[in-house]
Amino acid sequence: MELFHIYAAFAAIGYAVAAMFSKQALARGAGVLRLSFVINWLFVLVFATLLWGHEGAIPWEKLHYPIITGFLFFLGQVFTFTAIRFGDVSLQTPVMGTKAVFAVILAVLLGTEVVTLPMALAAVVSMLGIAFLGFSGDGVERVGRTLCLALLSSFFFAGSDTMVGFFASDFGVPMFLFLAILSNALLSLGLVPFFRESFREMPRAAWPWIMAASLGMALQALLLNYTLATYQNVAAVNVIYTTRGLWSVLLGAVALKLFASASQPVAPKRIFILRLAGAFLMTLAIGILFRA
Repeated sequence: MELFHIYAAFAAIGYAVAAMFSKQALARGAGVLRLSFVINWLFVLVFATLLWGHEGAIPWEKLHYPIITGFLFFLGQVFTFTAIRFGDVSLQTPVMGTKAVFAVILAVLLGTEVVTLPMALAAVVSMLGIAFLGFSGDGVERVGRTLCLALLSSFFFAGSDTMVGFFASDFGVPMFLFLAILSNALLSLGLVPFFRESFREMPRAAWPWIMAASLGMALQALLLNYTLATYQNVAAVNVIYTTRGLWSVLLGAVALKLFASASQPVAPKRIFILRLAGAFLMTLAIGILFRA
């Protein structure tokens, strides 16, 4: 087991926890766009800590690389929180496992790294888990909307990961990641005109969950992107990162017991079993990867 395997696994757990916090923040009136805005700017503060390790001049002729990365990351963020808002986090997060498939496809098309047969098989197995998740919903329209939003998010995040893995090392990892996240935050300013309500009208009950979600998302993103930039195993890291789906299902079940009201309907056990099976298939992909 390599060190980047451990880093990717911890990032996966961090994402699942942060997604659960995000769902609670949204349930308390945070709003999708306002939550995304807060998280994106907290990212800047967290990623700024990387600048202590920056050395050398900034290659300004390559500035478009971190900017494009930030743009892709921004689109991924928007679709992620839209999916969380309009779907069940225990469904949305496992679907995000398709990012591993997109990462492999992009690696093959761009020739950014050598993709072995076991690695490709691991990505396909994680994709098969989506079939179980697709049959685990409580309505075709709701499930279909969630799947589409999560798949779009996965595609854009896979593109961002590929950019980090391929260009960050030559640019300088600390500065590349910081500029990418700064670009993402600046783009989020465009969300402000679409806020339904101002921050002053944000319910006080939502703020603790907003800050917990923001910090969790920022720390796991920092760990994930540092791992991608340092070790450059984009496809392998994303397969391991897929375990966030399994963690999301398990944590979602815990959250349901802790936060569900008495009037809120409880999902049938069939749904939980199908989602757990789908998440397990995604996790199985890791076993295939490690046996390669």
